[in-house]
Order: sequence, then structure tokens, then C-alpha cells
Amino acid sequence: MKQTRRPVFSILVLFIVACAIYYVASGDSVSLGESVPMSTKKTTQSDNSAGTQADLVLNNQVAGNKKVAQSDESSQDVGDFTDTPFMPKMANETLKAQLGNSAWHLLHTVLARYPDKPTDQEKNTLKQYIFFFGQVYPCGDCARHFQKLLKAFPPQVNSRKTAALWGCHIHNQVNEKLKKPEYDCTTILEDYDCGCGDDEKANDFTLGNTSLEHLREVKVDEKGGKQGG
Repeated sequence: MKQTRRPVFSILVLFIVACAIYYVASGDSVSLGESVPMSTKKTTQSDNSAGTQADLVLNNQVAGNKKVAQSDESSQDVGDFTDTPFMPKMANETLKAQLGNSAWHLLHTVLARYPDKPTDQEKNTLKQYIFFFGQVYPCGDCARHFQKLLKAFPPQVNSRKTAALWGCHIHNQVNEKLKKPEYDCTTILEDYDCGCGDDEKANDFTLGNTSLEHLREVKVDEKGGKQGG
């Protein structure tokens, strides 16, 4: 009897083991999720993290390049300027006289066309123009004398009439030094009137086909950001 039970018992054990192996091998894939490599999600997260870090590095480099470019531009725009005119002395009296006549004609014309009611930016621009005009004037000895006059009689730029009369006064200071007749400043604006008349009110393609008068009438409300005119 014992010898007949052993084969039956062994067969029963083998059957149970085989069923267990089959059950494990054919387990429900839905309960475990989609069959994918275990490292896929981690790899994706790692790739995304690496990509994000690369983007941050690239953005930092771009921002740094912009700062460097802005720094270079500002260093080019802002610099030290001369305090004393650096042109050499002009010994040729004929050329000196011709240059002086042309220069005074230019300066008086600029002042005669200066706005009646200039903005602060326009005032500063004219002041700088007059200063640099004297710094680079081709006749060095003339320019250095002009700079002394600018220190004694600073530019008056509050209006067209004021600027024109100031320019005439400076001219007479030079005439006095050169022992020339005094200029009649009461007619300075009429003498240097360009004769443009209503042409100044015409549309100008360099201003976007509008007139300078219209642009000057446009007022910006800095607080409300509204425009009028």
C-alpha cells in the first residue's frame, strides 16, 4: 500500500506546482499596468530635467550676452569729452575770416530757427551743440577764445528770441576783440530768417508725412498716458 501512494502523491505535487507556474506566468497585465521597461519613466524625467537645465543655461548665456552688449553700447555712447578745444592755430588770416563768416552764419541761422517754446530736451541739445561747436572749431585759437566767452556768457536757450539775442551778443564780443563794428541785434531774427514761410507747416516725409508743428502740439499726459492735440 505504501508503494502505491508515493507515485500518486508525487503526481499531485507536480500538478500543483505546474498550476502555480502557469498562474504566475499568465498573470493579469491590466492590474500591473502597461508592460514597459521599468527605466522608461525615470529616463523621461531625467531627459526632461536635463533639457530644462540646458534651457536655463542657454537663457542665462543669452541674458549675459545682452547685458554685455548693452554695457558695450553704453560705454560707446558715454565717454569723456575735451574741456579745451584741440584744433591747431590757424595762421592764414584770409581762411580764418572766411571760416568765421561761414560759422557765424550757420550759428545765427540755427538760433533763428530754434523753437519759440523749446522742451527741456531741446534746450539741453542746443547747449551741447554750442559747446561742441566750439570744441571742434577748425581755428584752434579762435575756438579757445570762444570757450572763454561761453564761460563768461553761458548760452541762453529759453526761447528763440532769447537764443538769437544771446548769439548776437557773443558775436559782438568777438567783434570788439577784432575791433570790428558792433552788429545791430534788434534785427537778428529778420536778418537770418530762412524765408520758408508756410513751407515749415507742410507735411514732411521724414516725420512720417506729418508736420513738425503738429508733432509739437501733441502732448503726452505722463500720469494718465493719454495723448491730445
